[in-house]
Amino acid sequence: MFERFDHDARRAVVRAAEREAAELGSSTIQAEHLLLALAGDPSTATGALLAAEGLDRAGVLQALERETERSLAAVGVGLADVVPPVPATPARRRRPFGASAKSALHRAVMAAVAREDRRITRAHLLLGLLRADRGTVPRALAAAGVDRGALAAGTERLLG
Repeated sequence: MFERFDHDARRAVVRAAEREAAELGSSTIQAEHLLLALAGDPSTATGALLAAEGLDRAGVLQALERETERSLAAVGVGLADVVPPVPATPARRRRPFGASAKSALHRAVMAAVAREDRRITRAHLLLGLLRADRGTVPRALAAAGVDRGALAAGTERLLG
């Protein structure tokens, strides 16, 4: 699948998302790690677009924490009651992609196919994340007060 990803998007998916997953103590790469990878580089067009919405890396982490608090509260658990995961030491093998990341990558590919784009870029990845109907990323973006439709429209403009 990654042969259609441009170098920059591949780096975001493989290296940066892997690093984010490791830093947060996750055994798999999930959609939130992809979002953190995109937000973590404000020198890119997608990073700048996210930062303009208050979603630089710190903003995404804050939104994810709010989402976690809301999800835990829904089942009567407070954030203080949960033991945070211990960040994993870097493993020699790559972390596998979890279901939410695989779905986001699939939606990114479908966005490129629909637009008849030959290469998949960071903007396609962002569209793949924004088009999720359920999961951590949409809930975190809602918790941050982000208008996903407006952000998706801005992302489409990046693609031309």
